[in-house]
Amino acid sequence: MKRIAFFSGDITRSGGTERVGTLIANALAKEQEYQVYFISLTHENENPAYEISAQIPRSAFSKKWVHPGPGYLPIIFQLIRYIRKNKIDVVIDIDGVLDILSLPAKWFTHVKVISWEHFYFYNELGTSYRKIIRKLAARYADAIVTLTEQDKGFYEKNLTIRHSIQAIHNPVDYMQPNGTVFQRDYGEKIILSVGRLCEAKAFERIPQIAARIKEKYQGFAFQWLIAGEGELREQIEEEIRKWNVEQEVILLGHVAELGAIYEKALIYVMTSRYEGLPMVLLEAKMYGLPCISFDIMTGPSEIIRDGVDGYLIDNKTEQTIPDKMVDGIFELLTDQKRYEEFSARAQGNLDAFRMDTVMASWKELLARI
Repeated sequence: MKRIAFFSGDITRSGGTERVGTLIANALAKEQEYQVYFISLTHENENPAYEISAQIPRSAFSKKWVHPGPGYLPIIFQLIRYIRKNKIDVVIDIDGVLDILSLPAKWFTHVKVISWEHFYFYNELGTSYRKIIRKLAARYADAIVTLTEQDKGFYEKNLTIRHSIQAIHNPVDYMQPNGTVFQRDYGEKIILSVGRLCEAKAFERIPQIAARIKEKYQGFAFQWLIAGEGELREQIEEEIRKWNVEQEVILLGHVAELGAIYEKALIYVMTSRYEGLPMVLLEAKMYGLPCISFDIMTGPSEIIRDGVDGYLIDNKTEQTIPDKMVDGIFELLTDQKRYEEFSARAQGNLDAFRMDTVMASWKELLARI
């Protein structure tokens, strides 16, 4: 039996990395050949945000959050003791920054380390030490897992990978809608965007895009719903007033259950500046929505098939709104035949993101290292 420890900053949080880490760990725990553990720097909450199998023990090394620096040293020793006590064979770092703890532990225990990168290579999240840690992972980790083939290519281009690197997508099965046939009213011209109102998502560009649609296609009525909350709400509200699209662009705030909105919308539009693997695009496609996105790093080009089930838009500058974005939205909201063709194909390339495919890749990797 192979003993595998998933290492996170705090597995009780409700972020995307915690959700996916829990999904993969729970799936492995069902297999007889694995004993799975969760270890965290700390547990902010008594209960995890996502259900963890009762077969998986959970442990935390500190009662409070530990910032990178000298405070990491005692954590390394705790991790070494934990690995030895539980005879751990593989540590999977759910956040690549944790490699700074697990790689020193590897040198003292000979445990195998998998660095699981949830952010694209050029995104340092405001911390320069990520670049250093990625270099260490390239040299010493037994495997690096990226979310996309594009990001794998960035690693291979910029670093010398000494061992193994593999792209494994996140699974989408938990997003599966209750129904498979969606009765949309094509007469309701509803565009949907979902996410945190933050710099990365660039929702402040939506009012300008909406204004360009109004200007270019006068008399065309539509609504653009934005589901989410965040620090840029006031800025987006100001842009809505500036571009005079109060009737077209609607901020819904936090929406607990998005299913009904996905079923109501006709198309999904993503304006992000960067992503890791944009799960919102996958969720939209699960609901049969054609998707339009700026062709950013990373993920949209592996999800959207340009001209088949959506459109990828070159985003060379943020100073102008590309005509293809404006025209693509208008086309799909007015050409019902094209819309229905795109919608019918939306789920056509999701097999690579299904749990069976994802788990086969993880099990192959674990067997190989």
